[in-house]
Amino acid sequence: MNTLKEIMRETYGHDDRTINKHSTRTFQDETGNLFILSRTLDGCPPFFEAYGPYSPDHQGVLPRLRVAGKEYWGNGWSWRKAMMLFCHELKARIRKG
Repeated sequence: MNTLKEIMRETYGHDDRTINKHSTRTFQDETGNLFILSRTLDGCPPFFEAYGPYSPDHQGVLPRLRVAGKEYWGNGWSWRKAMMLFCHELKARIRKG
């Protein structure tokens, strides 16, 4: 089973030029690959999307990660519920601290 460590949280899209507002959590696995779990803040209902794996020096469009076979999923879900499905999809667990 992979172990993921949360390395960053970010909220963005709070200006007039952006289309959507997001809250994201970035994770890193033992081999250095990165994954992002993102929740829209202005969707109705809010939904999740995921990206990865990608290397820290990746440039360009991030690879989308399908969760439960979908690119957009978890309509109205809490972070906790979404992270459980995200981890199940990756066969991973989140390392605390």
